[in-house]
Amino acid sequence: MRVTRPTTSLRFGPLQVFAEATVLDPDAGGESSSSSRDDLSTSSTSNNSAAYFPWPVLDAVLCKMVIVVPCKDEKLSVIRGVLAAIPVGCAVILRGEDDNDEYAQQAAMALAFASPGRPVMAVHQKDPIAAAALRGAGMSELSVSGDTPTPETIRDGKGEGMILGIALAAAFCPGRKYIGFVDADNFRAASVTEYCKDFAAGFALSSERDQREREGDIDRDEERDVEEKEEKEETMVRLRWASKPKVRNGMVEFVPEGRCSRIVNSWLNRLFSLDGGSGSGRDGATETPAQSGFITTGNAGEHAMTMGLALKLRLASGYAIEPFHFVDLLERAQMTGRNTTNTSTKQQTPSSSSTASSSAPSIKPLTKPVRILQLRTRSPHYHRASPEAHIRRMWAVGLGCIYHGLASATAISHLLREMHNFAKDGGAVEAETGALPRPRVYPALEGMDGRKFREGMLGRKGRAGGTLRMAGL
Repeated sequence: MRVTRPTTSLRFGPLQVFAEATVLDPDAGGESSSSSRDDLSTSSTSNNSAAYFPWPVLDAVLCKMVIVVPCKDEKLSVIRGVLAAIPVGCAVILRGEDDNDEYAQQAAMALAFASPGRPVMAVHQKDPIAAAALRGAGMSELSVSGDTPTPETIRDGKGEGMILGIALAAAFCPGRKYIGFVDADNFRAASVTEYCKDFAAGFALSSERDQREREGDIDRDEERDVEEKEEKEETMVRLRWASKPKVRNGMVEFVPEGRCSRIVNSWLNRLFSLDGGSGSGRDGATETPAQSGFITTGNAGEHAMTMGLALKLRLASGYAIEPFHFVDLLERAQMTGRNTTNTSTKQQTPSSSSTASSSAPSIKPLTKPVRILQLRTRSPHYHRASPEAHIRRMWAVGLGCIYHGLASATAISHLLREMHNFAKDGGAVEAETGALPRPRVYPALEGMDGRKFREGMLGRKGRAGGTLRMAGL
């Protein structure tokens, strides 16, 4: 795979956020001659240098990755296409939320993709056994009690289902070092293969492998060196789709950005632009994030991260989970008090006077450097169009997690007021309170007792109980 190198980044203490890079060639070959590999090491279409990663490098990452597929209200044929497109080296966790009969079909279909060395798991989000296992492991915040005699279950929401996926990956796939998420509503299954390879390329790009590795000359000692470096820092890779094609007036339009993403990204960029925030590129040009559109992945459903980071992050409910990554990491970064800069980054702290809100779990400063990489894919993303009311709810909770998460940051109070007014004018505030929605914020899973959670899911007989289905483990 060939990927452009990001030319700009912003640094917030130990947190470094990179501008968008682009996938040039999803399959650039892996057996090229030395001369052709030299040609691949630099993009011929721009002044930005490009990184080249041969298949062995990508495969080494994919074989240590778990892919979680949140699923609700999707046709079985669409889900099958998504699962079939996940590279064979990845473990797979399907999180269902449909009625029991539909889930049973989904789980049976998913397990058919399992093989030795490729574990597949399926679980229903409303499984009382899963809720009890999380409570027993110290994560009672995720559960809600039903009316007697209905047992407690995990709360509704995409974010809650993704948290369940992380917990399962940590407890049942301890050797996997990366976790990625792909949505099940993808009509173009082949794009999922690229998304997973993009995750791997992002992790490889973050590790800054030497030139010999980039040219494909990699051995086991070098792989160990990469792993040792990854243990010293955490990485998140967020994908921006090449486009979201829409059919209008009988014509296909390749829309570059979705309705929700356009709104959430614009406000995140305004946040990052405060306090004179800017990014310095290799050409010396300087723009604020708001001017350059620095953040392009505020609502990235397709994203991946090191397992260490997944366990350390506080996570938000519902559709707020993706934009809240930025909020949580900004808060954690400013708590460290570290001021590291270099010639290609600029130190900024838009939330430097922020503290955790009283209703949110306590936060801890970052103990390792964290890098966020944004990649633009080659593949477009085809999925079912959502009604305007659904889109409004999505961007409302996205802005709500910023508004409430950074409410005590006096330096950005004017921005928060403007954000509230924008939401009010757009009919996105809550009718009863007149406020932006306040998503739930859950404590980091690093506080979960993984052994107790696993035992709770398996039961006394040591076999999967409830809706949990497993194969290939």
